[in-house]
Amino acid sequence: MNYIHLTIEERACISKFKEMKMSLREMAKILNRNVSTISREIKRNSYKTSVNYSVIRYSPTVAHRKYNERRINCHRPVKINVEVANYLKDKISLHWSPDQIKNRYEENKPKDFPSISTIYRWIHLGYIPKTNINHLRRKGNFKRPAETRGRFNLGKTIKKRPKEVYKRNTFGHWEADTVVSGKLNNYTLKSKYCFVSLAERKTRLYLVKWIPDRKEETVTNAIIELLKNFPKEAIKTITCDRGKEFAGWKQIEETLNTNMYFADPYCAWQKGTNENSNGLLREFYPKQMDLSKTNEKEVQYTLELLNNRPRKCLNYKTPNELFNEYLNCCT
Repeated sequence: MNYIHLTIEERACISKFKEMKMSLREMAKILNRNVSTISREIKRNSYKTSVNYSVIRYSPTVAHRKYNERRINCHRPVKINVEVANYLKDKISLHWSPDQIKNRYEENKPKDFPSISTIYRWIHLGYIPKTNINHLRRKGNFKRPAETRGRFNLGKTIKKRPKEVYKRNTFGHWEADTVVSGKLNNYTLKSKYCFVSLAERKTRLYLVKWIPDRKEETVTNAIIELLKNFPKEAIKTITCDRGKEFAGWKQIEETLNTNMYFADPYCAWQKGTNENSNGLLREFYPKQMDLSKTNEKEVQYTLELLNNRPRKCLNYKTPNELFNEYLNCCT
């Protein structure tokens, strides 16, 4: 469910509008809210006053206090058995993981045992005595920091991409992405240096450009430089994600005379050829590596190794061999 709760400022406006004897629909129009939202808010948070409780008033401070009280009590209460808590404490002290605790059969194991995710949540919330998340090798699901570069919703969606691209029967369809440096404490990049990578879907040819940052202009120029020497028939489409670094897609389309499409959010599989190739590159440049410590000569040597490696999906031909075959047909 996607909605935004009323703020104290909006409640103050509702109180003022009531004094001005505005209708509910007028209030809703000014606040850009549904009229039922305003009606429900006044009905739930009004209170009776005077000696015989005959006057009904609406106060923004009282309404907001009631809202906060409801928010505290709206969550499902946690039910934890003392026997289960003690059992978990004993096993965690032996360095057992929640997965091992849950799936290991033991005769003295309590009934109605919680799920693995519930065990992690209980540890995070401090419900298991003398235990915290540092006692575990794995700390539960890792939550990535929020994206700070921003997103854009322009460009052509992947749903408009020609159907022939999916079957890999035609040559000249590329996928683009970026590969960043490792992070310090999962938050700060070790350096701004990164790779721009391109993978051709049919031949699996992999191209990489080492760049000093992931700015829009830098990435745009890198993609153009990697593809500008190929004939038009070899660059029919380019597919990438909706990262801010690809905001220069119009310049790429005009310069290379191609079409650029954008994958759906959180759907990396829609450009799986590039994702797989990036995984092969990580064999030489692990995720925690600072990419400023490499150089262009070393990167090109790594590309030669990858593009001259026989691939089972290509009947054990190399990407370079197959790409050159199709390139000769174009010229």
